[in-house]
Amino acid sequence: MVTMFLLVLSGATIWGVTNILQRYFFRDRDVSVELMVVATMLGASVSALVLQFVLFGVPKVSPLFWQFLVIDALFNVALIFWENKSLEQEDASIVAPILGITPIFVILTSWIMLRESPTFWGFVGITVTVFGLYILALKRSDIGNLKSFVRPWSRLMQSRGVRFALLFAVVASVALNFAKLTVINSSPAMRTFAVFFVVAVAMLAWSVWRGHWQKLDKSLFIPLFGVGLLIGLSSVLMDWGFVFGIVPYVAALKRFQIIVTNGLAAIVLHERENWRFRITAAVIIVVGIFLIAF
Repeated sequence: MVTMFLLVLSGATIWGVTNILQRYFFRDRDVSVELMVVATMLGASVSALVLQFVLFGVPKVSPLFWQFLVIDALFNVALIFWENKSLEQEDASIVAPILGITPIFVILTSWIMLRESPTFWGFVGITVTVFGLYILALKRSDIGNLKSFVRPWSRLMQSRGVRFALLFAVVASVALNFAKLTVINSSPAMRTFAVFFVVAVAMLAWSVWRGHWQKLDKSLFIPLFGVGLLIGLSSVLMDWGFVFGIVPYVAALKRFQIIVTNGLAAIVLHERENWRFRITAAVIIVVGIFLIAF
């Protein structure tokens, strides 16, 4: 448990840093999604490949690795698409709470697929963590109104964006189990390298096919590639947690990046509105993470 906590929380901290860097490039440098995904995913795959040789030596994979890799990679390509479609078609304060409930679904899918289940306190911890994430994602002006807590779900039948978000949460809970299967049949670094490389190639091919890539300003490709190097390190550390703990715990601990992202956003990007509310939600998330240890 200690090793899992150290690995996943370290990776989640780096992930929070990369979120801020990506937000900076999106907000202040007007980088396109296609360039962002291709550059960062290529950087992440290179970083992971280097870490493979440094930490794990020459890659060794079982025959099952390839079939799990194909499923894992396809899931990740689909999830990136669905997440972006949900945010494109609906307000983030409606979509984000539903995106954040993935760890709850993971409890069921992990038991079905891998026969993994948390302890009683682990279950409570995951639930508390998700509750903290949920309220953190709600529209700030609605807090204090009970209707605000069910508002995202009340729009399920009317909003395609909400339906995409729910589809993401359910499918992501299945995909995390295939991520573990890919890791234990190879290594954390091989899984990160292979999956992110496939995502980069898929996005590049899609952009070229649509005629977008040729028109993009690629002057920031190298800085974004550098951000990708950090993303690769973050992913390897978090995936390494699968070796030492069950999928529901890893899924919940990964959400620590939300606290890091919000904290750095206030300091670096000066996004300080509703800081008391953010601190309250962060405390709830930390309590949930603490309970997972029991």
